[in-house]
Amino acid sequence: MRVIVTEKPSVARDLAKVLGVGGRGDGVITGDGLTITWCVGHLVELQEPSHYSEAWKRWSLDTLPMLPEQFDLRVRRDGGSDQYDVVRKVLRSSDVTEVVNACDAGREGELIFRYVYELAGCKAPVRRFWASSLTEQAIRAAWGNLKAGESYDALADAARCRSESDWLVGLNATRAMTCKAREGADAELLSVGRVQTPTLAMIVARDREIEAFVPEPFWQVKATHRSEDGTEWQSLFFQSEQDLDKADKDQVPKAERLQDGDLAAALADAVRDRPGEVVTADRRRKVEPPPFLYDLTALQRRANQRYGMSAQQTLDVAQALYEKHKLITYPRTDARFLTPDQVPELADSVRAVGTLRPYAEAAEAVLERGINPNKRVVDASEVGDHHAILPTSRTPSAGALSPDEKRIYDLVARRLLAVLSPDAVFGLTTLVVSVDAPAPEGLVAPLLFRAKGRVTIERGWQIIDPPSARKDKDLPNVDVGDPAHTVEANVHEGATQPPKPYNDASLLQAMETAGKQLDDAQLKRAMRAGGLGTPATRAAILGTLEHRKYIVRRGKDLLATERGCALIDALPVEALKSPELTGRWEKRLTDIAEGREQRSVFMHDVAAYTTEVVEAIRASEPPPARLVAREQGPALGECPLCGQTVRERGKVYSCDSGTSCDFVVFKSIAKRAVSKSVLTQLLKGETTKSMKGFKSRAGKPFEAAMKLGPDGKVELVMEEREVGEALGACPVCETDVRDRGPVYACETGRDCTFVIFKTLAKRPIGEEEVRTLLKGETTPPLKGFESRAGKPFEAAMKLGEGGKVELVMGERESGEALGPCPVCETEVRDRGPVYSCETGRDCSFVIFKTLAKRPISEGEVRVLLKGETTAELEGFTSKKGSLFSAPLKLGDDGRVVFAFADRGADRPPQRNELPTVMLPVGLP
Repeated sequence: MRVIVTEKPSVARDLAKVLGVGGRGDGVITGDGLTITWCVGHLVELQEPSHYSEAWKRWSLDTLPMLPEQFDLRVRRDGGSDQYDVVRKVLRSSDVTEVVNACDAGREGELIFRYVYELAGCKAPVRRFWASSLTEQAIRAAWGNLKAGESYDALADAARCRSESDWLVGLNATRAMTCKAREGADAELLSVGRVQTPTLAMIVARDREIEAFVPEPFWQVKATHRSEDGTEWQSLFFQSEQDLDKADKDQVPKAERLQDGDLAAALADAVRDRPGEVVTADRRRKVEPPPFLYDLTALQRRANQRYGMSAQQTLDVAQALYEKHKLITYPRTDARFLTPDQVPELADSVRAVGTLRPYAEAAEAVLERGINPNKRVVDASEVGDHHAILPTSRTPSAGALSPDEKRIYDLVARRLLAVLSPDAVFGLTTLVVSVDAPAPEGLVAPLLFRAKGRVTIERGWQIIDPPSARKDKDLPNVDVGDPAHTVEANVHEGATQPPKPYNDASLLQAMETAGKQLDDAQLKRAMRAGGLGTPATRAAILGTLEHRKYIVRRGKDLLATERGCALIDALPVEALKSPELTGRWEKRLTDIAEGREQRSVFMHDVAAYTTEVVEAIRASEPPPARLVAREQGPALGECPLCGQTVRERGKVYSCDSGTSCDFVVFKSIAKRAVSKSVLTQLLKGETTKSMKGFKSRAGKPFEAAMKLGPDGKVELVMEEREVGEALGACPVCETDVRDRGPVYACETGRDCTFVIFKTLAKRPIGEEEVRTLLKGETTPPLKGFESRAGKPFEAAMKLGEGGKVELVMGERESGEALGPCPVCETEVRDRGPVYSCETGRDCSFVIFKTLAKRPISEGEVRVLLKGETTAELEGFTSKKGSLFSAPLKLGDDGRVVFAFADRGADRPPQRNELPTVMLPVGLP
């Protein structure tokens, strides 16, 4: 038997579908000599300190540093034990001949598998499945090219080093700082980390730089010149390099800025209405090549700049596009290049992107030119675990994506088309005018004014992936020696500006370059391997800093809190706050993964560094009170684990033992508040009464009682309901699905998202229909459904991705073709109650035959499908019963729109007419 281990159940289902494995079991999919199981993320983690030594159970400076001789593993405690038992049983089966590691292709995916494989005690040979996307084509290619597991030993070594170094530095520094804080106050946890602390230090330093900034005033003189033919242009006075000695250059921020307002006013008076001549007329072409493809950090920065999305939001959306929709390749990459063997696949990606209207023209142009990417796109030496992010060859369905998913896909799609498009070409002009006027005291002749212009000659790649808006500025066609009369001169006062606070985009860039402000693109790429964290972890680092209340968000800005500033001030180890030092450590991890450094050498250095950190903290003064004081309320009862007093502390209830005891109860469980009175009842060992207000992960309300388990964790007790016989296996968790009152649901309850409501689109759903769905089959067409608009319709049912019920519209008798669908280009026909295209349910386009209580004719549909606006149509009725008239057109997304704005300017709006409305389209 061959065992495949994936990182997530969704990936297991994707592999099973492609490999033809259909047998369902408890946490596994089996068939044809294959068993597929999954980890659900990090199922196994490093043991906690108390496992290694009795002395390490107590938080004390006397027991630090904690340096285990070797690291042991344990099952993750928050809900991982059940699935681990399944994986362990499969891996230890006597008939296992080979194990395939199909966890995510990267350092963390390798670690997830290695830890599970090691703890399970499996000895079967390992092969590696390595795919950069989850399309059927990519899965088949990767399955046909499995690599020996030992080929990734160096990557596994780097992953173990990352995990163990974070344990050593993070736990020792956190315990040391927390214990030191308790010398002066009752302190809460002071979280310190190998990567999070240098990141916080950068934010604190930037905030203080802004706070200490003192603006300095400056003045600029702007002149208006007129040529012989009457053309005018504006320019700024500037001090030429030869007019400034070194001391002056150090004091003048820019050559156009003067530090004396009186001098600027005197200069403006001197040159106003004075003759001059053009002394420089420099014209040249500038070629701007396309930008690089996206890696995760670049994509996160762009999404933050354009849409204000946080790094974590972008990562989550990109992961959904990769894993759920299979529309982009693996997003957690640090490469912005491709390898030569990927070039033949680009045409399929371009064709897939080109099926959507916004990209069709650019995609067609790319295919007509032929795909021959240069070194800015293809460079195998710049590709590590994964290539740059690309759209896959899967044809996207815009209707299936959320607004954020559309935004991120749009960025990736446009960037691919851009890098395969021609260069942008601009004309740059510099004109310098020497004004014939006496120089005021403090300046020297000649008095020079400079203007810079830029015009677009060829937009090239910027047609499809335009950068931030920048207007063209054209300058007149004058030559050296031509007269230029200064008709006006004015003084503009300004002040120097402080640096901007960090936001996700700028902080991600700073983390990528370990805090170094680098302008050169080549240097930035060289530093990428030595940044803070990795593209896959940086968003989580920012989330940790927010969770620990070290930073806050204000709009787009990321600002350090007083607590965050105090922590940085209190840390006595400068190296622990150094972005560059941490960046060099990250570079060493990359070297280990690529075989240039030994794991043992790195870990020896980490242990020595950890010892230095602990000794420095031990010798330091206790942190200030504003850092260590923690919120706490009156006594609510005794801790069931250690007997200490339990109090309210911020968002949790915890005991006075602090971090030396694991007991904690969050003040919100399953989105229901846990009151002090409920907590007091739990601490007495009682079970509460059944309470309403809980919500499952799928957002479904439920009722439950609460009690404390033997491990001190809150358990929800569901009331036993009368349930029917098993109808089939849950497509999500494999347990039996039964009739449970108002729904059909599985035995897992709130821990599983699967549910079928007994009424769908106002039609009752029977048990036999549920049985059909649970077999993975589609029901026959069923009558009795009703749309939101109250229109009856007929549809079949099936289970889609994630176990959600989907309605499948049956084939209807159709009339002659009325025109091409604006979404998918197939023919639109009369299909009963609607006009729709041949693609059917796979396309979102539809026009209902009645709109605002007015019939829509075939002739009017033909006009709409031509992209035209209809004539003024009478007979529409508003929701309030008022009659109105309006022309119709199709919006950019193929939806029917009342085109009030397109009617003739000479026709006034009619009484009781509605404003422009977007009408809902799609399946009922």
